[in-house]
Amino acid sequence: MAQEKSKLNPNLSRRTFLKASAATAATVSVVAANPWSSAMTALAEEENTDRAANNDEQIFSGACRGNCAGGCFLNIHVRNGKVVRTSAREMPNPEYNRICVKGLTHVQRIYSKDRLKYPMKRAGERGEGKWEQITWDEAINTIAEKWKGYQDQYGKYAFGVMWSSGSYATLSGVGIGSAINRLQNANGALNITAAVDMARGQGTKPALGQGTFVTANEPADLKNSKTIFCWGANPVGAQQQSTHFFLEAKEKGAKIVVIDPNFNALAAKADIFVPVRPGSDAALALGMMNIVVRENWVDEPFLKKSSGAPFLVKESDGKFLCQSDLGITFAEGQKDQPIVWDALTNTYGAVNAVEDPALRGTYTIDGIKVTTAYELLLKRIAEYPPEKAAEICNIPVEQIEEITKLYATNKPSAIYEFFGIDHYVNGHYGYFAMAVLAILTGNLGKSGAFCGMGENLATDWINMAGTMFPNGAKPSLSVPVNMLTEVLETKMYGETPIDLKGIYFTHVNQVGNGAERKVTLEVMKKLEFIVVADMNMNETAQYADILLPVAHWFEVDDVFVNYSTHPYAILQEKAIEPLYECKSDYEIYRLLADKLGCGDAFDMDEEGYMKLWMDTDGARKLGITLEKLKKEKVLRALPGDPYIYAEGGVFATPTGRAQIYNESPAPNNNYGQTFDVAKEQLPYFEPPHEAWYENPLHEKYPFSVIQDKGRWRTHSQWWDVPILKELSPEPIVRINPSDAAARNIKTGDIVKLYNDRGYVKIKAVVDRGIQPGVLSLPKGREKHEFIEGHYQDLTSRVMNIVCANSAFFDVLVQVEKA
Repeated sequence: MAQEKSKLNPNLSRRTFLKASAATAATVSVVAANPWSSAMTALAEEENTDRAANNDEQIFSGACRGNCAGGCFLNIHVRNGKVVRTSAREMPNPEYNRICVKGLTHVQRIYSKDRLKYPMKRAGERGEGKWEQITWDEAINTIAEKWKGYQDQYGKYAFGVMWSSGSYATLSGVGIGSAINRLQNANGALNITAAVDMARGQGTKPALGQGTFVTANEPADLKNSKTIFCWGANPVGAQQQSTHFFLEAKEKGAKIVVIDPNFNALAAKADIFVPVRPGSDAALALGMMNIVVRENWVDEPFLKKSSGAPFLVKESDGKFLCQSDLGITFAEGQKDQPIVWDALTNTYGAVNAVEDPALRGTYTIDGIKVTTAYELLLKRIAEYPPEKAAEICNIPVEQIEEITKLYATNKPSAIYEFFGIDHYVNGHYGYFAMAVLAILTGNLGKSGAFCGMGENLATDWINMAGTMFPNGAKPSLSVPVNMLTEVLETKMYGETPIDLKGIYFTHVNQVGNGAERKVTLEVMKKLEFIVVADMNMNETAQYADILLPVAHWFEVDDVFVNYSTHPYAILQEKAIEPLYECKSDYEIYRLLADKLGCGDAFDMDEEGYMKLWMDTDGARKLGITLEKLKKEKVLRALPGDPYIYAEGGVFATPTGRAQIYNESPAPNNNYGQTFDVAKEQLPYFEPPHEAWYENPLHEKYPFSVIQDKGRWRTHSQWWDVPILKELSPEPIVRINPSDAAARNIKTGDIVKLYNDRGYVKIKAVVDRGIQPGVLSLPKGREKHEFIEGHYQDLTSRVMNIVCANSAFFDVLVQVEKA
């Protein structure tokens, strides 16, 4: 403990920390009577005068910018050149004031004993833990020599860059228009995608498009909903800063329905809990649509005005019939309009010229046989009566009837979703079906009504072209990390030759947090050169050849906006200088760019890049400038108050309408593969790839596994924080009482989870909230925290052919007492 204490600031007053601790404990039901032992003592070693009276304290603006979707606006308190604490800073709209236990522990991250201090090179075998300190000059020169050398000899894709969501920021993070994108594109290096959280976009975008806040209204609008479905999301654990919006809506009379395999904290406050079978969400949405049609709850005016339901689909190729198909000319600059059938004149016309388009029917126009998209949808819906959906989803048909009536008639209704459905090979089918359910009922484009997740993308005003593509650069080729085994073996990605030799990892812990860990380790062995830039010695860092220590978020100047669940851009002020020999990511990129021959792409300092990033008419329309942000520290980055996605029924799709039929489905990782186009055009259900009760493998491995994204980690970050280790000292697996009794498992027993890919030994907790046949594991734990094995050794890298996405939950295992 002495070593830990020496790295923590000893001037933290016990009085103020205990105040914060009490507030945190009030929100955490599992906190023990006195959890603040050794780490608490280290943080609050001296009793001093109250900080409010300390004239030497400086307060800086900052953001907690890991991928938890919180994006908390923070005060960073500094005394004597050291960060001593953080506190919640006032937002322009106090409904968005926020901080959590992770945000309160940044002091321990900054002064962690596991913090990387200086560049190092490997001195033994990969993963052996033997390192030699080197200078920054040697590190940068070695990396650039390898990087450029491989590209010169084997082509530009011989070296790759992989990032994920470790930190969102403009300069020293990832996100839209971030500096790492600029470096990749300027150099042409292979972009190795993390292949995570992609099913939502693959399913929702064709139906609803995507706006500056994805497809949701801003959270403050939830209080205007009369019905809220929390579907495939666990806000109390994973988006905890949004939870109060649900509770406030409930206080106003809203009905809350939680759809989740397991009983979570929000379900305890819900009016209805629907324990759906894992991976069956598309079938549930289809069954609900069947009821909506049967009961005449379809919002036909919305379908006619704001959707593609009346569009005519050609039997010959499955495309919409358009003016050009009929030889109709249109003015230059105008779009080729879809054709609809005019119910008033009993003839056809362009959609923008027909007042009352027919929703149903099959017609022949100029010898071309066509059917309305809505007619095709009705045929698909007819395949899923509620009784069939109930059997698939393992829930009572009466419950499907009940929630459908609530959603379709107690309007406006909202579907709040995140990534619970995403983590199955069939995930995108669920999102598409849910979106079409919202379209049928008209629960879109108005206050209190939306379908989707909401995170601030700022795509309406970020200067993406200017930041990401310097000097006419093109987007670099993207390859999903789950396909690297095949790429390394065949030296091909589709028809593109790739002889990959090295990877630069930044803002990602792929070894510890990626699917099918053993395969990841095999990939690492086959690579000739690995660079990792990070703050601490996580699992991926242990396999580096060159290790670069990066600055903590509070040690840099930056701007944060992307992927938060609030409507603001936040100024990150440099509160302290980078500790030890750490450098900001932006400085590292500039050094590398200069050695790689693309230094002119980084001929600006941090302030210059931030100005370029927000140099757009869209930003100016919102009143966003760097000068104003420096003055006010936080600026609203969404239009409207509140922001409503697709307000007035105008969607960010090619036609400007919501779509119940996807005429041109395409893979999100198109390498020339063939796929069943018809399957992707309408809402569709098929079982998960592995985690399904009818899978023959289920007899051997009868449990599916859900990785719970809890409050103690953001993915694998915060593993090195002592206070959080005391609150959650070890990973546990939660199991239903009936499953536990059948295996003589009791709370506290060590159990073994295993399948053909691997195993993990872990302590069990018997929990009635877990569905029989389902296990719940915590996400984001490092290898050393498990008794044996690793939870990501259980997972599979199998992906849907049209959706490059890691299906973390699509897993079957057996569990037994160890």
